[in-house]
Amino acid sequence: MASPSRRALVAALDRFDRLLEIGCGDRLGVARDLVARGHDVVAVDVAVDGEHGVDRTADAGSLRVRHGDVVALADATDPASALGVGRGPGTGIDAVYARRLPAELQRPTVDLATRLEAACLFTTLGFEEPVVPVRRRSLPDTTLYVARTDTTRAP
Repeated sequence: MASPSRRALVAALDRFDRLLEIGCGDRLGVARDLVARGHDVVAVDVAVDGEHGVDRTADAGSLRVRHGDVVALADATDPASALGVGRGPGTGIDAVYARRLPAELQRPTVDLATRLEAACLFTTLGFEEPVVPVRRRSLPDTTLYVARTDTTRAP
């Protein structure tokens, strides 16, 4: 059974159709929950390899897990192409999110979201304060930091 914080995070992300999870590691619970709700999720991590690199399609949405470095993606000439997502209506990324995002990856994550014209939301390791400007949203058992809101949906 999912924790209250995981359920609350999935509910907070539910308004976005296409999402990018940064630093997924082998914890794909939030991504899988979003896919089960009909969302398309690309999840990246520097430690992903082997079977985690395959595409998975569920009845409702899709999950693509890829090897990727948020710093390199933020600096890429075309981050959307590097992620294998298109541009234009009905394509691309609506929101970039991360769970337990360490301080040193917060700025590149926000930079990547900005380049993708996507919202950016994250939780921290708990003992760290955000190092980027954010709005705080209290969720059960955690705080969700909103570093960037998109322009097409209400925050």
